[in-house]
Amino acid sequence: MRLYYTPNSPYARIARVAARESGLIARIEEIEARTREAGTPHFQVTPLARVPVLVDGAVTLADTRDICGYFDELTGTARWLPREDPQARYLRHVAAGFLDGVAVWLRENARPPGQRSDPVMRYEEHRAERILAFLETHFSAEDAAGFTALALACAVGIARDRGMGGGWRALAPRVLDWAERRAEAPAMRDTVFLPSLPSPPAG
Repeated sequence: MRLYYTPNSPYARIARVAARESGLIARIEEIEARTREAGTPHFQVTPLARVPVLVDGAVTLADTRDICGYFDELTGTARWLPREDPQARYLRHVAAGFLDGVAVWLRENARPPGQRSDPVMRYEEHRAERILAFLETHFSAEDAAGFTALALACAVGIARDRGMGGGWRALAPRVLDWAERRAEAPAMRDTVFLPSLPSPPAG
């Protein structure tokens, strides 16, 4: 199997952590891709030219949740995408939306100052705060596994690395404490983001 990634993509980090924690990393070649370049050879892997992408023979998957689900299929488990009741699925959707909003903020923040959209950044900051306040009430110990938790941990990690969310702890101390503990897991430490963000994260 080949897993294409960029070091600063939180979406790719989810797949890379899941590969390690599923016990599949020894079967996977991780390949750093070039994205957001018209001439990148990554277009030969997928016309989306985004990451993550998992290629396993005739199977190509280019959605983070699909990749995690495929790892479940290969291991005969339901670790990342278990059968969930409607509320648990909604919580997974909220965590994924939180990650999407963080990614939008990061892309804007990576632009030169004169090209940034301050209204977009303020909206995503507001939306992230509302989501974290919701999760502080609804995220439980039983939820601290699977795709929901991994998306949340990767989103919090890169957001705080890049200067988003200075006031988050006051809103969601329990969630932030949990995210910090999750960041200490070996697979999280093995896939830590680069110290700087030279280009917007692919996703």
